Amino acid sequence: MAITQISRIQHRRGLKESLPQLSAGEFGWAVDTQELFIGNGTVADGAPETGNTKIITEDDNILTTSQTYTLRGNADSPVVTGVDSNAPIVRTLQQKIDDFVNIKDFGAVGNGVTDDTAAINRAITNTFDEDIEHHNIRKIYVPGGVYIVNSGTIKILPHTKLVGDGPEASVFRLTDSSQNKLMETADSQGHTGADIGSGGAEKPQDINIQNIGFDMDSKASGIIISQAEHINFDACAFNCTYTQQAGLTEDPVGLIEIKSTNALQTKQINFTNCQFTKSEYGVVIDDDVQDVLFLGCEFNIMFRAFNLGEASDGSTVNKIDGPSGILIEGCRFDKIDAEAVKIYDAGGTPDGNIVTGSSFRDVGANSDDSAELPCIQFDHANNFAYGNYFHRPGKQADIGGNAYYETPINNSITLSDNQTAVNLVDPFTSEAVQIDNQNEPTVFVEYQIKRGTDFRIGKLTITSTANDVQFSDEFTENGAVGVTLSVLENGTVQYATTSTGSTATFKHRILYYI
Repeated sequence: MAITQISRIQHRRGLKESLPQLSAGEFGWAVDTQELFIGNGTVADGAPETGNTKIITEDDNILTTSQTYTLRGNADSPVVTGVDSNAPIVRTLQQKIDDFVNIKDFGAVGNGVTDDTAAINRAITNTFDEDIEHHNIRKIYVPGGVYIVNSGTIKILPHTKLVGDGPEASVFRLTDSSQNKLMETADSQGHTGADIGSGGAEKPQDINIQNIGFDMDSKASGIIISQAEHINFDACAFNCTYTQQAGLTEDPVGLIEIKSTNALQTKQINFTNCQFTKSEYGVVIDDDVQDVLFLGCEFNIMFRAFNLGEASDGSTVNKIDGPSGILIEGCRFDKIDAEAVKIYDAGGTPDGNIVTGSSFRDVGANSDDSAELPCIQFDHANNFAYGNYFHRPGKQADIGGNAYYETPINNSITLSDNQTAVNLVDPFTSEAVQIDNQNEPTVFVEYQIKRGTDFRIGKLTITSTANDVQFSDEFTENGAVGVTLSVLENGTVQYATTSTGSTATFKHRILYYI
């Protein structure tokens, strides 16, 4: 006869603290913590150890329960994470995953339709804790997508770190025409503008934003940086809707507006490898702002790229001096209707600003040469431009206002023997050397002449009026090189040589005190 064994499923319930040792296969339910346990059985029954084993249910967070993550590295050469290979560092999966913060963890969608303003601000706010030393800040990852910002401004708190997948992939976009800015700096308590720093709040600082695009589909400022320091934008793009030759509106705006106060001065702001496109102004600074760097940036399709010191009147609070120490280095300007860089003289002292190593194409001519303006205009003194490249036809000075400007040393020009009143012609361009004496009243030409073993070092000084050109030639030579220089009314430089049977070589650069 077959023997049938019927086992009864046993179970207990009660408070977790009252949970006894369960029998083998017996269930125990902790009603207070909503946890389920099963008895292991005894070692004599074959269990590895006596005790109760917790069973995972839908009320458990598996990430906090699991203690299984250890950095493995290369299997052939395992990573020693602890004091030795036998004591690895073990972390929970929850801890490991929380190392990486995704903006979508806070409800952002990024589909180009849903308004993500609140979710973005929530992500920034909840990764900042002013009660913890160093603020426990983590980078916030912004995956590819278009994030609509139409219900308020993104507030960038101190120590914020935003990293996207690239300025064309991860985009913050403002489409609401009634909203006048997309993003602005804020203190640790969320105050903006004139309220920054109130209540003892920490000023905006130590902010890094990388590989994100900022699009304004309506007339609006992109980023307002106010009362901040140590702010870095790297490989970002800022775009609006300006069309070339559209001209300025009654209330022109800039993609970047930098503000300051006497109490909390804005300084040490860096833009590297960023793109600025389709705006009336690229960068606007009127306040007493110091030390802003634009390195390797591009500015395209604008009325003016840099508008500096227009409201720095010497008397208004926060606008006594104006911007100083603005360094524009290795940047590229193209399709700029007016000047690429303009520094005003409105009563303040916006000085110590430098433009160097930059390229200017299609600047100051409204794209059609209808109105030529200088590529760089310094109305206030003590600002500098050097080592720049200008690419456009015409003789309008590349730099205007109160400035010093020098061209690179030009190509060596061969001066033929026994010549009278011959134009100096650059062999590279095949064009005559012509001074812009119609726009610049004083021009200097520093030059070197070599003829055989004889050398001359000299400076040609040219002063001009509308109908008259005066010049003088001061030089030092170790022997008679037999060369005479002259300047025609249109600014063309000519030479004459004696008959020695030898040609001469001529090198020069042009200096303007504008």
